[in-house]
Amino acid sequence: MRIKISILLFIPFQFISLSVCYAQSDILNNYIKDALSNNLSIQSEILKEEKQYSKVEQANKLWKPTVDLNASYLFAEGGRELLFPLGDLFNPVYGTLNQLTSSTNFPTNIENEKIQLTPNNYLDLQLSISKPLINSSIKYNQRIQNELLRINVLNIELSKREIIAQVKIGYFNYLKTFEGLTILGETEKLLLEVLNFNKKLVKYDKATPDVLSDVEYQIANLQSQKAMVMEQQNLSKVYFNLLLNRSLDAEILIDENVLNSKIRESRNITSLKNDALQSRLEFRKLDVGAIVNSLNQKRIDKEKKPTLGIFGGIGLQTESFNFSNGGQLFTVGLGMNWDLIDGGMRKKRIEEIKVDQRILENERKRLSQKVEIEVTQVVYKIRSLQFRMQAEKVAVSSAQKSFDAIYARYRNDKAVLIQLTQAQNSLTTSKMTRVLSKYDYLILLSELDRIIEK
Repeated sequence: MRIKISILLFIPFQFISLSVCYAQSDILNNYIKDALSNNLSIQSEILKEEKQYSKVEQANKLWKPTVDLNASYLFAEGGRELLFPLGDLFNPVYGTLNQLTSSTNFPTNIENEKIQLTPNNYLDLQLSISKPLINSSIKYNQRIQNELLRINVLNIELSKREIIAQVKIGYFNYLKTFEGLTILGETEKLLLEVLNFNKKLVKYDKATPDVLSDVEYQIANLQSQKAMVMEQQNLSKVYFNLLLNRSLDAEILIDENVLNSKIRESRNITSLKNDALQSRLEFRKLDVGAIVNSLNQKRIDKEKKPTLGIFGGIGLQTESFNFSNGGQLFTVGLGMNWDLIDGGMRKKRIEEIKVDQRILENERKRLSQKVEIEVTQVVYKIRSLQFRMQAEKVAVSSAQKSFDAIYARYRNDKAVLIQLTQAQNSLTTSKMTRVLSKYDYLILLSELDRIIEK
């Protein structure tokens, strides 16, 4: 009988969004802090928050006055002309005056004038100031942008929870291979002891040389399996360091608190469901979404009211820089805009928002059902695994006692090699199963904590 250990036990779990709760761990907590400080996805969410904060500031500044300076200098030739009939108007009058006065004092050869409508060599310089006085769209836009900023804050928190979960899962996968290699190392050490013992038996003609070949094969097969587990460990290390945004070959410290985790009693399902329904950030995002919809509806409804603003300015207008024929310009006034008829567009936009609101209500119901199902499934799995872990603890203890007894009998030539290898196989398999169950248990606790966002 040869020892067979399935390497599939050490293939890392699919990286899913979980978090773990157990004895306080400085090592793992420090890794989490590093990930929260250095992880690129969180930094991206923070940049999005900064961008939204800029939009909030922009919305607040819409109430402030704006100042514009406009200047133009115009050269023009041709175009439309205005005919001004000076000759037709004054020549007959001046001719009559000359007859009455028997003189030629008044000219009678005045020509009609053609004035170019587009001014030439014309300077127009104006400094204008404007400020909104009544504008409901600005007011509601400010409130909407602030609510959208709250969504960005919640997204950052969700990203942090996601990264925390991934860091813990990555760390558990690494520890899984670490413990697996420890068990395989202990097995290899025992097999080497058996090999050395069998060499002495062959040397003194107490056994045939074939017993050495059998043990040597088992050792070689075990070393091959160790190499596969080490490969999985290296992959786990790379992924874990990637989450921390550091060198991929950086060493990972082993946390004894995690290695020695104990079984934790699960809480009542009803209380866990209530916690999840009250604490999940997704519900808070839905609340903010509902507020945004309500503000949008009010903003659209208020658009039917007029807007009012004040404006004023000072300027300079002149042709050919002839300031005696033109000069300073002063303006002040009120501006109003009233959208009286929009063809029913506001009504349709409000209907669209009401549909969005119903979608949010359905999402809330769907999320509530999802949370209740998740809590129920995880709690039942935890309870089942707790029973399994208790049984596996007994199985490891029994397998160890059985192996110790058979090994002692084997050394006293009262047991055959096949009995020893069977006992060793049972011991190794039970230890492997126990390690796998322990990390399954930690992951389930993490999933429960993620669901209730503890």
